Amino acid sequence: MLTGRRADLDAAASPAPRPNGARPSHADASDLRAELEFVRSAIARHRQDINTLRGDANDRRFSRAAAELGAAVDDMRNATNQILNLAETADDSARALAASLKDDYKRGLAQEIQDQIVKIYETCNFQDITGQHITKVIGLLSAMEGQLDTILARFNGTQDAALPPPHANSDALLNGPKLAGDTGHATQQDVDRIFG
Repeated sequence: MLTGRRADLDAAASPAPRPNGARPSHADASDLRAELEFVRSAIARHRQDINTLRGDANDRRFSRAAAELGAAVDDMRNATNQILNLAETADDSARALAASLKDDYKRGLAQEIQDQIVKIYETCNFQDITGQHITKVIGLLSAMEGQLDTILARFNGTQDAALPPPHANSDALLNGPKLAGDTGHATQQDVDRIFG
């Protein structure tokens, strides 16, 4: 007795009894065979497309993309830390210079330097937000790769189709900064009102 998918396919291939008790014609069986061949070739094409999208064991495209994005986050973090260290040194020098100046005009210039350095500090905060956005994308790529693996396992009959794909609840984990058009997040004015 056949069980599982094979039994389902055989049941689908067996024509339903005719109302008048007549046996199906050779043309009906040929049509059914043609339909089943079409479905088989479509599944094979989809399997090949998914394999191409996912990459092979040596070249996992989603993993590679996630690693590249992770490296970009690290490089941005390092560059931002270097910028902040340089800005801190410049800020200390501007403070010392302002304290030693007697002329109001020159002290004003030193204060302007300090004000611009504060803007550098504020602008460097982009790195944290950008890193969170990229981390969100990395999580999504990992979830997609897991789902593609699950689909291929099902095509190959190596995984029970009733099991949920890995990372099925990944949307709950993919939180972080929202995009500018998203709703439900605070604006800069909201933050200013809280601290103002």
